[in-house]
Amino acid sequence: MAWWAWLLIQSVVWCCAGVLAVLWWLWVTKPHVDIPGPPTLPIIGNALDFLEHPVTLHKIRDFHRQYGDLMRFYAGPKLVIMVAHPDDVQHILVTSKLVERDPMSTSAMRTFIGDGLLTLNGSRWKTHRKLINPTFHSELLGNFLEAFHEGGLYFSERLASDSAGGAAPADVHTAAFFGAMRSFCSAAVGADPDRLIPDIPEHEVSTSLRHVLAVVQTMMLRPWWRSLSLLRLTSEGRAILKYYGHLRKGVEEAIALRSAATEEGPAKTRRRLLETLVKPGGQTTLPVSEVRDELMTMTMTATDTTAVCMSFALALLALHPEWQDAARRELKDVFGEGGDYLRAPSLAELASLRILESIIKETLRLFPVVPMLSRVVGEEIWLSKGQVPVPKGAILFVTPFLTHRLPQFFPDPLKFDPSRFLEGRSGEEHPCSYLPFGLGSRNCVGSQYARLEVKVFLATVLRRFRFLPHSRWEDLENATLTITIHTVKPIEVYCVPLQESGL
Repeated sequence: MAWWAWLLIQSVVWCCAGVLAVLWWLWVTKPHVDIPGPPTLPIIGNALDFLEHPVTLHKIRDFHRQYGDLMRFYAGPKLVIMVAHPDDVQHILVTSKLVERDPMSTSAMRTFIGDGLLTLNGSRWKTHRKLINPTFHSELLGNFLEAFHEGGLYFSERLASDSAGGAAPADVHTAAFFGAMRSFCSAAVGADPDRLIPDIPEHEVSTSLRHVLAVVQTMMLRPWWRSLSLLRLTSEGRAILKYYGHLRKGVEEAIALRSAATEEGPAKTRRRLLETLVKPGGQTTLPVSEVRDELMTMTMTATDTTAVCMSFALALLALHPEWQDAARRELKDVFGEGGDYLRAPSLAELASLRILESIIKETLRLFPVVPMLSRVVGEEIWLSKGQVPVPKGAILFVTPFLTHRLPQFFPDPLKFDPSRFLEGRSGEEHPCSYLPFGLGSRNCVGSQYARLEVKVFLATVLRRFRFLPHSRWEDLENATLTITIHTVKPIEVYCVPLQESGL
């Protein structure tokens, strides 16, 4: 063997030995906590427990039943703790100063949406949050009603088209997603939806979104996949990048149109998102790349969360016709039964829809749109009422999908029962037992926007269709563990047009 080949082999062996030694040192010096969790293996920790793809919420629920409200895992030497009890939720999200999100999820999301509220930390996050908070203020919501109504009408038209008069099941998420995107373009961006929405078939967009969530989960659990080059090697990856390329192009066009304006227009107390981020003439309140990324972030989060909530709400109403009938009776009480029955709702009419409100709240209890909220421990904190220390550097995952199903706060937790909220929750109520939009300084910036839009969408479609079940309860429970909750199989319902709908 030539000397250089021998030297090369020796170098490779010593490099591997060095890497192994470092990994072993990291493993033996990892932080230890007195929290139950599954057995670990040296160096890889609990990696084998998450080999299945996709990882579903069933697995975490099984761990919760086995180990309790505080569960410990190791991602290699990195300590990961999942939290379910409201006492710990309150300490982490409200009373502590933990606001930093973990790099496992933010770096995966950054691949697609760049630097926005979901992925930023520190002073840059504070700057973005301070700018964006006023753009979703309650004073603006009344101005958004027309856009929500138009989005709800588009949603209804898609359901009517896809269901063929109730003969075929309709994919709720796809229809709701495009209705919500059209609403967001008009309400928050002030742009023509046809100019911003990607010019590719809707079914391709829906498929790409499902692939995105699967890829993000893969990137979180397998960091070596965080490469655009690897993504381009697969047909799914190329479809994802094609969709985001179209979306980025639409966002850049909206920025260009706003920049081309020569005057600010009438003075306003509150301005919409794009108006806040971009001034006439092209001056921006953030670097242009961050304006683009923030618009990408807000477009995706505002549309997907609404579509997810609508999917579960309609599936649950189809499975529980007594609540669907109760909601429809309430709609007739509010809107009447004459020719004006299908009119756009006012804020006052929406506020009076208490049954519809309770249905939305119960849907979000059973299936919170964001199943996990992550935080990085910046300094040692104590959980479990001060009994368990958690060291600096650990990653915490608050799990609303577990918290919302704790029987001591929600009796018979697997039952779809909107009367919990209609009558007021009873028993040992805890202020942090229900957190569909997060809590604390890093809660969802558009929570009021989302609640109102979902209510308008539901009021619109329930006056036009009767929904019959296609997806089963088991299908709804079989959801993946990723940024937003999505079922493994698309949620579908039968949409039977009502006589008064005219559809």
